[in-house]
Amino acid sequence: MQIFNFRQLAIRSALLLSLGLTVGSCDDAVNVEPSNSVSSDTGFTTKEDAAAGLLGAYDAVQSSDYYGLAFPTISDLIAGEITFRGTFTTTYGVIGQNQALPDNIQIGNSWNIIYNAINRVNYLLQETDKITDPTFTAKLSTQAQARALRAFHYMNLLALWGGTPQGYGYTGGLGVPLRLTPTTAIGTETAFIPRATEAEVAAAIRSDLDFAIANLATGTGNRITKSSALALRARFELRMRNYTDALTFAKQVPAVANFATTAPTGTTAPDALWSIFFSNTDQSQYAFYWYPSPGGRDEFNPGSTIAAAHPAGDLRLPINVVTAATSVTVSGAPYTLQPGTTRKYFRTTTRDDAFNVIRYAEVVLTVAEAAAQTGDLTTATTQLNIIRTRAGLAPTTATTAPDLIKDILLQRRLELAYEGVYWYDLRRTNTVQTALPTYTQTFRNLFPIPLREVSLTNGLIAQNPLY
Repeated sequence: MQIFNFRQLAIRSALLLSLGLTVGSCDDAVNVEPSNSVSSDTGFTTKEDAAAGLLGAYDAVQSSDYYGLAFPTISDLIAGEITFRGTFTTTYGVIGQNQALPDNIQIGNSWNIIYNAINRVNYLLQETDKITDPTFTAKLSTQAQARALRAFHYMNLLALWGGTPQGYGYTGGLGVPLRLTPTTAIGTETAFIPRATEAEVAAAIRSDLDFAIANLATGTGNRITKSSALALRARFELRMRNYTDALTFAKQVPAVANFATTAPTGTTAPDALWSIFFSNTDQSQYAFYWYPSPGGRDEFNPGSTIAAAHPAGDLRLPINVVTAATSVTVSGAPYTLQPGTTRKYFRTTTRDDAFNVIRYAEVVLTVAEAAAQTGDLTTATTQLNIIRTRAGLAPTTATTAPDLIKDILLQRRLELAYEGVYWYDLRRTNTVQTALPTYTQTFRNLFPIPLREVSLTNGLIAQNPLY
């Protein structure tokens, strides 16, 4: 598996304009063309341009406002899986209290980087269509990865800002602005557009993932493959409560070798289907925010309830919640884990902890849950027990669909801790208010649309209700 340093290699693919949803820049700023960028007037003309453009598309995911820190973190903060103890009280702090407002800077930054990422993909798709070089044999693969990325971005937009307070896939579900073509110049391309419906965005997500599944090979790594595209489609259908489809797609994901006999670990994730890799020169921010000085800000601690949620003997507890100084070996060198942190992100010196976007463990649990929801309790029990056994737990004692689903959801919470999943499980199962009874304002189950988007469009982009 080859690891690319996206941020260094992606510079060539930078666009003259990489606009998000709205435009607030002055003409002078827009008219400055960086010397190391590919002008939107010139476009991509070679397969090398396309390769660099794809790296640029992946690079956007690494942003500290996206999967370099913020997006999974705000998801886990509002779910109570992370306790905020730092200085960013007006951004992360209020999110952790479920009191975020439309002017929250971090929410606005995350919205903007996602639309920036979508624009990079849209431009790449537009420009690769024009390349006729017969040696560009990776054209379909390039476009398939790009479309899978776009689907992933819209999945995240819907997850945080869309649906209804009850969850996803309900009649009248709210969507987000749906842009499928690039914005490269001020004018008609950047005209404001209203929010699409949830159903319209969902259709675009499915179309993109279907294209990716049809045109990619199976595998794992730091690029999207057919395996991870199938897993993303299964995740989306589960979120939308389409359990038959979720089961169909999850069952198509090739099994990871030795998964059932490999114990869970926080330092590596051999079951990762798609990971975002970082390096000493291309750093993630997770360890920096989780760990105290030297090397960190000490902004985050495990939530107040996650430790107690682990059954006795659960091998994931010392991974998810470090309660005492613990010596581990990293790349042949000793390292001491600090109390009040996690073993999933701790490399404060190099800041190169990978972020696992989707893992085979999630796929196994998707099969289990979708099977239970569709009446196949034998399959549900078998798949659930794979996860329980890996975690050092006895087989489940659940015998009914509701009890199996309850256990499956607990295993998802513990298995995928701090990976930005739990909040969306609460939302899709309509259990936010049950799990977090102090969250009495159900409208806050949807995040606020950033104030700038509503203000600059004179309300064409409608705010989520009651904000």
